[in-house]
Amino acid sequence: MSVLRRAGALVVVALGCAHGSPADAGPVVKLALRSGPGLRVAGTVGGAAADVRLAIEEPRSLLSARCLGAVPSSEVQVRLPALEGGWATAPEIPLTGVTLGSAKLPAFRAAVLPGESCTLALGLDVLGRSILDIDLDAGTVTIGREMPALPAALEQLQVEVSRAPDTDRLLAAVQLTGSAATVLQTLFVATGRSTELGQFQARMLGAQSVLRIAQLAPGWEACDVPVRVRTDWTRTPVIGALGPEGWGARRVVLDLAAPRMTLLRPRGAPAPPCRRVEDAGTGVAGNGEREPR
Repeated sequence: MSVLRRAGALVVVALGCAHGSPADAGPVVKLALRSGPGLRVAGTVGGAAADVRLAIEEPRSLLSARCLGAVPSSEVQVRLPALEGGWATAPEIPLTGVTLGSAKLPAFRAAVLPGESCTLALGLDVLGRSILDIDLDAGTVTIGREMPALPAALEQLQVEVSRAPDTDRLLAAVQLTGSAATVLQTLFVATGRSTELGQFQARMLGAQSVLRIAQLAPGWEACDVPVRVRTDWTRTPVIGALGPEGWGARRVVLDLAAPRMTLLRPRGAPAPPCRRVEDAGTGVAGNGEREPR
């Protein structure tokens, strides 16, 4: 994501299966987040450099055919539930020789899709029993099996998330404010991409390019969130996906097995600019409730 620094900050990663029995922590790998949309890390597929994304909005891991040179012939075809709605069919292959940093991942299966560059999206089938500790200011993510020890200096707030019954994707209720309206809607929690909204909903909100405010919880606003408008969005009642830049906290812990989402910030941190503007406009402090306007 564009707000992440390319600093040499490191990430500790321990991968696990979404639906298997609990396993030990496995290998520990230190990685740095890369710039660009979503949580991107350096990796290789078959010895070639790959753009690897931690993509919890994908039920299955996805590999672009460019990593292989061509779309493979495979006897195994899988149906993939598209984020925007509908289904796609793709070949699925066993994947070996994948590395994150200097660590080699165990073999797993991935669906193969067309693509102009070599990309690998690690989905819930690989990450689904993990805990992600995402620190956007430090440019790090820690993926393990246990909740991290959090300093007492950090204020914490747990956000209610649920699972989509058909795909296990994480869902959250988000208050969205555009130039035309404020609504409370359900969005997918995404880590492999930036914030997206269906075209009709973006137009009604007045958010064809940017959301003025995205709020997962009262007092935890994200201001001026860039939006990618999806003309192909047909899924209901979910109207889009909320990327890390829209969570309203610079550090977030996602327990994918629970599921549970915890927002973190320094105690006494100033209100975000968009909340200060809202409070100044009303002349009164907010009551902590979220209501469509």
